[in-house]
Amino acid sequence: MRVLKELKSAVKRLPGPTPSFNFIHAVMMILLLEEGPIGRKRLADLMDIGEGSVRSLIRRLREAGYLKVDRDGCYLTKKGLREVKELRKFLKGPVELDLRDLVRGKVTIFLVRVPYRLEFNVVDLRDEAVRAGGRGAIILASKGGHLFFPDTMEPLEKYKSTDESLIREAFHPSDGDILVIGLGESRTESNLAALAVSLAVLERTIQ
Repeated sequence: MRVLKELKSAVKRLPGPTPSFNFIHAVMMILLLEEGPIGRKRLADLMDIGEGSVRSLIRRLREAGYLKVDRDGCYLTKKGLREVKELRKFLKGPVELDLRDLVRGKVTIFLVRVPYRLEFNVVDLRDEAVRAGGRGAIILASKGGHLFFPDTMEPLEKYKSTDESLIREAFHPSDGDILVIGLGESRTESNLAALAVSLAVLERTIQ
């Protein structure tokens, strides 16, 4: 997918100190700006990175043609809006839910719409969540009107019927959709974890 390739290229590491942002932060930023302008300080708070890192990331994305900055803050260009719209064909979220049983408390969830049956290694995908700064991720798949754990094929409703209802009501998943629940100590960590796994799924399936 072009938007993911371009964002990866935009944040490609340059010589010098290792930045505190990466490809996942770049995607998070354009999703945050989808609804309208946001100031640098607010972006730093939402993404839990320093203002210096936010300025550097903004500069990279401006050079890539994705955003502009004025007195109202940062906002997406026509190109940025177009690419986010393309990404949204395959990615829904983040949605924050307060689950009852599967996980205690608020979590961030993304839905990934993939074009065909997906075969993947769940452990590898969970590692993506940890590398992004989260504690891990729970991965579910939708089939036949039910959610199940793809590594064991066990239905979620067998153990956590309340949580299945909450997730289904929030997303209305179709057959083949993948749902990623990010685990973290904060909302930002949960968001990064879920987004990292979701993007890994997309990169494995969408060319």
